[in-house]
Amino acid sequence: MKKKLIAIVFFVVAFFIGKKLFRGPENTTIAKVNEFYYAGEYEKAKGALKRYLKDHPDSPKCWSYLGLVNVELNDTLGAEQAYKKALVLDDQNERTIVGLGVVERMKGNYAKARTYYERALQLNPDDPSVYTSLSVVEIKNRNFARAIELGEIAKEKDDVGKNPVILSNLVIAYHLNHQKKERDQTLAALEKTSYQNMEEVKMLISGKINDEDVLNSL
Repeated sequence: MKKKLIAIVFFVVAFFIGKKLFRGPENTTIAKVNEFYYAGEYEKAKGALKRYLKDHPDSPKCWSYLGLVNVELNDTLGAEQAYKKALVLDDQNERTIVGLGVVERMKGNYAKARTYYERALQLNPDDPSVYTSLSVVEIKNRNFARAIELGEIAKEKDDVGKNPVILSNLVIAYHLNHQKKERDQTLAALEKTSYQNMEEVKMLISGKINDEDVLNSL
């Protein structure tokens, strides 16, 4: 099953929003890429980033965003190359480090993914995206109880309290650990958001998607 049920990268992109963080051409490019990204037009987003980076190769934010877009395109090699260029330019950017963890998870290198996530936690121990990323690694390793612990930390540290990716990951962890009450309570909170993969989550819970499909899709 190729459909991604747990879309960690949608949380990662939040880093790139906020025009106050950027100035001039970079700001304009980021704003345009955000439009393409949220419309699901990843090739257009990639094209806009590559054009900007051709003339501004020292932008760690744009290299990191290119890594994210390549993840969406299932281009793990391109994502890894872009993230590593971003990391050379700014080795303290936790989002870039999380992105490299996502790449390693996609490649099946869960131990290495965990190393990147733990490195990101050293930079920011209060980042909920890192905890939910670690939760997915534990789901892949079938350590569902630990996945729930990490997912609950992510939910607690989420200032908004309604991040759909965190909630979705937690719903799936509860489901796989047969904690129906907690699953249904979290699902109710998830239904109040605009999470785009809601139908897939409901199909999992109803049995239309089996557990193995979920584990293989992460």
